[in-house]
Amino acid sequence: MVDTAERSSHHSADIDMSGTAKQHIYGFSYIRSLACIAIIILHTVYSAVLLFGSDIDAQTNITSMAVVDSMMWAVPCFIMVTGALLLETERKITYKKLFGKYILRIFAALVIFGMVFRVFDIIMDKEPVNVAAFLKGLYEIFTGTSWSHIWYLYLLIGLYLLLPFYKKVVDNSSAKEIKYLLAVYIIFLSILPMLEIWGINCGFYIHVSTIYPFYLFGGYAIYKHIYCPGKAASLVMFIIATLLIIGCTVVRWIYDIPSMEILWGYASLFVIMQAVGFFALLKDVKHTGFRAVKWLLLKLDECSFGVYLIHMIFVRLILRYMGFNPYENGGILAFVAVIAGILVISYTITWILKRIPFLKKIV
Repeated sequence: MVDTAERSSHHSADIDMSGTAKQHIYGFSYIRSLACIAIIILHTVYSAVLLFGSDIDAQTNITSMAVVDSMMWAVPCFIMVTGALLLETERKITYKKLFGKYILRIFAALVIFGMVFRVFDIIMDKEPVNVAAFLKGLYEIFTGTSWSHIWYLYLLIGLYLLLPFYKKVVDNSSAKEIKYLLAVYIIFLSILPMLEIWGINCGFYIHVSTIYPFYLFGGYAIYKHIYCPGKAASLVMFIIATLLIIGCTVVRWIYDIPSMEILWGYASLFVIMQAVGFFALLKDVKHTGFRAVKWLLLKLDECSFGVYLIHMIFVRLILRYMGFNPYENGGILAFVAVIAGILVISYTITWILKRIPFLKKIV
């Protein structure tokens, strides 16, 4: 899911801006690959609930939503890898590179795949093929009303546009000041908004609209050991946060408390704990213990952005248009088969697209 513009080489070493060899950070590849799988799990299970939720019992519905909610760490981890890589003081990013490489690539992906999704809708929904149908695709791209999962592309463009200023913050801040910034983000964008569960609206606020810069700076801070919990603490943090999300999901659906859904949004303190724990746990990992697993994760990382863009086509095709109901055709095993199939197909298509000169720099 991470943009290839910010991905380092998938060999044992890359070349940094000064031309010297720089060791590849395998931990980041593992984080991105596992987060990519988590995204497919999230979208597949959630789509199944939306399509077939009226035909399943309450316990199955709660279990499904617990799986969905516990995967919310994935996108924040992608952003944290982005922050760790792009906010490095040693990495110089000119405006020419920013717009000509990073932003252009994401914008091209947004337009191309936005139109691909429009064509898919025209074909599958048997819409009239005319100019208006295609203009609707451009309108959806501009207004952000195309397929919901490409919201991440708009997020990336926004982060990239402000990247020069984020880098100035990092380049001119002490470790203490970075910690202060992260604390302000957590208090005002995560903790205080949680009071809304009890109907309390806090009057204090800061002029920042989203939590996502926190993850950008957070990834950098952990990578640079400005703040970095130990392995044991990271694992405990991730497990406890996941269990809390699952427990809150159960309570939300048993007692019908929609306001509790803030607890597994991206600004949730629990999701922050998940993402920080997962990122800190894996960022320094070099070996998985199994050579085949390492190879598979590295290969998936190479195609993770394309897999993210493409996978929803097959989620929709299998669940919505083919009408395959995993709940009635094997349950957990059916979900595993569908998710694995979508992953393999999406990876294969991305691998092929990366062999096409024009598309290889986009996917």
